[in-house]
Amino acid sequence: MMVTSSEPFVCAETPSYLLVYKPPGLPTAPLTVTEEHTLVQWCVKRFPEVGNIKGRKLIEGGLLHRLDTDTNGLVLFARTQEAYDLISAQQEGGLFLKTYRAWCIKKEEVRQAIGPGFPPLPFQIDWSCKAPFLVESAFRPYGPGRKAVRPVVIDKKTKEISLDHGKPYRTIVLSVQTEPQHESLFVVNAQIARGFRHQIRCHLAWIGMPILGDKLYNPHGIFKEHEKELLYLQAWAVEFRDPETGEAVRYELSSSTETGGMV
Repeated sequence: MMVTSSEPFVCAETPSYLLVYKPPGLPTAPLTVTEEHTLVQWCVKRFPEVGNIKGRKLIEGGLLHRLDTDTNGLVLFARTQEAYDLISAQQEGGLFLKTYRAWCIKKEEVRQAIGPGFPPLPFQIDWSCKAPFLVESAFRPYGPGRKAVRPVVIDKKTKEISLDHGKPYRTIVLSVQTEPQHESLFVVNAQIARGFRHQIRCHLAWIGMPILGDKLYNPHGIFKEHEKELLYLQAWAVEFRDPETGEAVRYELSSSTETGGMV
């Protein structure tokens, strides 16, 4: 099963960037300048240069991407403005890849229990778990406070949707395997480039593989043996080009979450 740490730690460090583990329950970035107890504050306190970067928002410094508060895993920070600009350009070009690992319930009938607002799938799911396969859609806000999202199959009548540079957001399901410790669960590896809020959580629920512990997209998916309130979604690997050398690098979170290792 998923292994987590209760505290952040540095997985990899170069003169240009830091790769940091974010524990579940810790917000990635502050919403206001006075907010504390976020991964950004943790990082800036130890590496002040991260706070000097001119990023997407002044209070985010060199933060290059976010994770949902309940998601745990790898987050990348730039230590120099040049590194931030170069990696941001990779993100814009779809060259910054993020692989997530999710522990899911995979039953066809689950699609009846994930809640309203999901459109019919535009393709047939192969329940023999043959992967990889692609899930893609636009998104629209959904529910009270617009806290959730729903996939949208694009047509000419569609309004109030979010697209990725005019195209659907894409989730590649790389693999689906049975969890050795719990045969009723499946471990799904899914990859995205430019992601939308809750993209993997929503896409996996849509295809009938909702994530364990996901209160928004899998309200009936808490088993008795999983009473610990965790979202079983982990940002497990990142791939990009090193801003100093230009070489392709890939970092993975080790199974013990004690270190991050480059492979």
